[in-house]
Amino acid sequence: MAGIAGIRTSGADLEGMLQRLKHRGPRETWLSPEQYLRLGCCLLPSEMMPKPRAYACQGARVAVLDGHVYHAESGQSADAELMLSLYERNGPRFVEALDGDFACAIADGDELILTRDAVGLRPLYYSHQDGGFLFASEAKALCPVADDIKEFPPRHVYTSADGLRSYTPRPEETPDFDTPEQATQILAELLERAVERRMADGVPEGVLLSGGLDSSIIACLAKEYRPDLKTFTVSLGDGEDREHAQEVARYLGTEHHEYTYTEREIIEVLPQVIYYLESFEEDCVSGAVANYFASRLAAGHIGCVLTGEGSDEFLGGYHELKTAKDEAELQRMMDRLIAVAYNTGLQRLDRMMAAHSLEFRTPFLDRAVTDFCLKIPAKWKVYGPEQVEKWILRRAFSGRLPEHIVWRIKRPFAAGAGSSAIMGPLAEKLVSGSDFMGHRQTEEGLRLNSAEELYYYRIFKGSFPQPTLSRLVARWDPAKGEFRS
Repeated sequence: MAGIAGIRTSGADLEGMLQRLKHRGPRETWLSPEQYLRLGCCLLPSEMMPKPRAYACQGARVAVLDGHVYHAESGQSADAELMLSLYERNGPRFVEALDGDFACAIADGDELILTRDAVGLRPLYYSHQDGGFLFASEAKALCPVADDIKEFPPRHVYTSADGLRSYTPRPEETPDFDTPEQATQILAELLERAVERRMADGVPEGVLLSGGLDSSIIACLAKEYRPDLKTFTVSLGDGEDREHAQEVARYLGTEHHEYTYTEREIIEVLPQVIYYLESFEEDCVSGAVANYFASRLAAGHIGCVLTGEGSDEFLGGYHELKTAKDEAELQRMMDRLIAVAYNTGLQRLDRMMAAHSLEFRTPFLDRAVTDFCLKIPAKWKVYGPEQVEKWILRRAFSGRLPEHIVWRIKRPFAAGAGSSAIMGPLAEKLVSGSDFMGHRQTEEGLRLNSAEELYYYRIFKGSFPQPTLSRLVARWDPAKGEFRS
């Protein structure tokens, strides 16, 4: 993880922009030399060893990178160096061959190349201001110097010459299959490889463990490569995640750490959660509370964790998928969940980890894993008359974890951790029905969905009074029954 930023022909204060991203990299701040186009980044300690991975210079070319790249040449070059080498050979199309999670900028003389990974795990924002161009990892870095801020879309590349365009990632070659049994074996092997690749440098030391299927699988696989693996669980009181996580930790023999938070603590940290999250959407905020406490707990012990995010989107883990009338509709719903993941679960993950300067890696979002998941029939993901979610994944790891963990009913992270049950009632104590009805229409023309969202919106506006930031927030549209960014 790193914070990146840049300016082209703008009088904006690049050092000030990076200062507002310092939580993403408190160890060191680096800036390219003064010129027409200037880039910079702030780094975590893990990005410095054995040499900086988040920035590189080759002659007149400079690159800054937030994220990680997994490539055949990754062992020979640091990630940012690799970006420059691939760009030198392939030009802006270099991004099509990249496997990883990244937001990257390259300065080639006066030419700027800016790109974001296909899923959008790493955030990126930009603005055209006073004839110049600015970008940064988070919108908060731009809001003091720009009026019209936009989110840089996933699976896109920008060049000074051609502007913004989409790109198509080069597909990973994965084995074909005819039966569920074959698919389960391939899926398990690809996940094992994904975990191994993310642990190869020895940086990840632990796993955020909810006791649910996804994090338990990642912990199971990671333990094979790290015998002294640490696991981390948080809950509100005796939330149900706690008991299941304890069982998985005992089963795997990990060094397990827990933290139990209180309703009072939730109220105390909400302004920080919303500031780092840059959102007031109610599900996003309530989920982020649990992420906040989990990342804070882990950051007190280690510098990098593995997580289970990505499985729900690519393997059918959401309960609303069970409302699909047929397989075609089920597939369309899953495609939409993948398309907006960068504004939902992945945004919560990145921002709450960044709030505590904690690096994270996501094996379920490995390119080979996601490409293979897209080949699996939707009916094998939400399966049978019982509509078992993530059925194919459960089959793949049956026998490697306790069976009731493998077949446990999916629970949202915030629900299992206990925080979501109190967030709505808490907001309703603080925002009356008449207050909500009188203020649900905001100054930006947004229509808020609930008293809970109004409560979060007011906290949000305390940090971000600029209308442009409110309009950036992706929100649930109840009229259309979908998440809109």
